[in-house]
Amino acid sequence: MRQFVEFSWISLNKDGEELCGDSVIIQSSRDSFVAVLSDGLGSGVKASILSTLTAEIAARMFDSGGTVEEVMQTLVETLPECSVRKLAYATFAVLTVDHGTEAHLVEFDSPSLILVRNGKLAELSFEEHQIKGRVIREARFALQDNDYMVLISDGYEHAGLGGIYRLGWGWKNVATSVQRFVQTGMDTDRLSDALSRTCMKLYSGKPGDDSTVICMKVRPAVSVCILTGPPGNRELDSFAVNRLMSAEGDKIICGGSTAQMVARELKLKLEVEWVPPWKVSGEKPRKKGSPPTAKLEGINFVTEGILTIGQAVELLEKCKTIYELPGDNDAATRLARYLLAADDIYLIVGTAINPNQVADLIRGEPMRMVYIRELVQNLTKRNKQVTVERI
Repeated sequence: MRQFVEFSWISLNKDGEELCGDSVIIQSSRDSFVAVLSDGLGSGVKASILSTLTAEIAARMFDSGGTVEEVMQTLVETLPECSVRKLAYATFAVLTVDHGTEAHLVEFDSPSLILVRNGKLAELSFEEHQIKGRVIREARFALQDNDYMVLISDGYEHAGLGGIYRLGWGWKNVATSVQRFVQTGMDTDRLSDALSRTCMKLYSGKPGDDSTVICMKVRPAVSVCILTGPPGNRELDSFAVNRLMSAEGDKIICGGSTAQMVARELKLKLEVEWVPPWKVSGEKPRKKGSPPTAKLEGINFVTEGILTIGQAVELLEKCKTIYELPGDNDAATRLARYLLAADDIYLIVGTAINPNQVADLIRGEPMRMVYIRELVQNLTKRNKQVTVERI
């Protein structure tokens, strides 16, 4: 099982500014992870443009194997220092992680990375370099399961200045807050929300500076495999079922005919739950038109196909995180919950034509594939690793 870097970030604009002077770039693939946080000098449009340029250059060059010296030379030549204040136009921090285990951190004039390991603040060993007159801090370290990492812009350090904290919240106090929050085992969505709310409160609802936080957590990747639709060739039924049962993680079936096929191949009984769960549990009624679910030994979730997938896509379009999903326990919400919780999603899509949906072929493709395409697009935008196999 591969190690995965879960992440979430939130930026707060300086009060009165439409654009944030901080820029964030995050690139996540199966084997690598890159997070860049750049803080442009000042605020507003100019700061936003400068930080965006800095983040783009740093992200692309480090991702393509550029050295610290090459990146800094390019930045210095592209973004000279402010002639009045003698300050760099933009600061940055770049964190790259290979295979979820080997981390490389480069910082230029930015607050240092906060690392919490086993509930305690871990101290990183930095090397300092003078490059083109600029001091660069660099660290390489091995990551462990359940490590939390947090990058902040200096707006977090300044929060509460002259108020609760006479000299501002400060790096040490922010780090202590991170340490306290992660003791609950919260995910990065909850952590970034907790930190940004605290920062906003310290600013009394009016941030005096652009303030950004990137929260990261190292953990095993969560996998889910979905089989929807019988194969185009019935001789491949057994092959499709074996694909599903041998896949890592949770196993889901979307489709009545598909569920019957799996039950037949596995010689198991399919138990359809015709009574809606809310009638059993006493929950409030769900939206109309939600399809029934079923139970099948060895499968985590069984439901109808096209309708459920279509409704799940609609939910994903409306929700940024799993916490924004409705509290309902209907089929579409449960499917959306599985998808948002997963990092690696494997879709086995059968190409058999449903006789009840032959009309869909007039438009060139079955309705199932229309929804699958929309689903893949949505999940890919969320940095999910999605694999589709058509059978």
